Amino acid sequence: MALPASEGRQARYSRGHRQSRLLLLTVAAWLFYLARPASFVGGTPAQHPVSQRSAVVLSAEADKGGRTDEDRLEFMNSPVGQVVGAVASALSTGPLNEGKIWLAKTMAGDYDEAAVSAKLESYISENPAVVFSFSTCPFCIKAKRELDDLGVKYLAVELDQMGDEGKQIRAELAKKTQRTSMPNIFIGGEGVGGCNDGPGIMTLKSKGELVPMLESAGAMR
Repeated sequence: MALPASEGRQARYSRGHRQSRLLLLTVAAWLFYLARPASFVGGTPAQHPVSQRSAVVLSAEADKGGRTDEDRLEFMNSPVGQVVGAVASALSTGPLNEGKIWLAKTMAGDYDEAAVSAKLESYISENPAVVFSFSTCPFCIKAKRELDDLGVKYLAVELDQMGDEGKQIRAELAKKTQRTSMPNIFIGGEGVGGCNDGPGIMTLKSKGELVPMLESAGAMR
């Protein structure tokens, strides 16, 4: 039975209000992470196998906060980081996702969409596995560490270190996958989402599907 018009408007308002609160919570959590001193979290850096990744990086930039990958992983695993991950996952499937896609396209500005799309497709088709990444994103670091630990051969495309081209590739990724968050991972030409969502490589790993998929794509050394 259809809701009366007034109740329908109220339901839409409530959903929009919840989405807005989730977005504000995410922003607040990230601001907390960026503002805290590097010494806020600690831990002994883990030893990892020699990486099999190759990377596309045009202009590397140092993190002025002095944070390390270990700091970022520590944050991701903290209660605040868990909230950020859950909220980001919720927003990726909600009404605000269209706004995120629009923003990614706006930030990219005017560009040769056909040429950038062709480059994106070449990254995906010419490599058994590709991780489109932001170099300081904890979830990107986690995903790349997981692939490194498995001995996977893959290409890491660090969009935040590629200037305008990185923004343009992100916009094309958003058109292709309806995702603006990173990582955005492809295995054997198939998009598998991010670290924990879409379904994500950690979800595939928990189901025993990740390694067979990587083997089938020829990504295992």
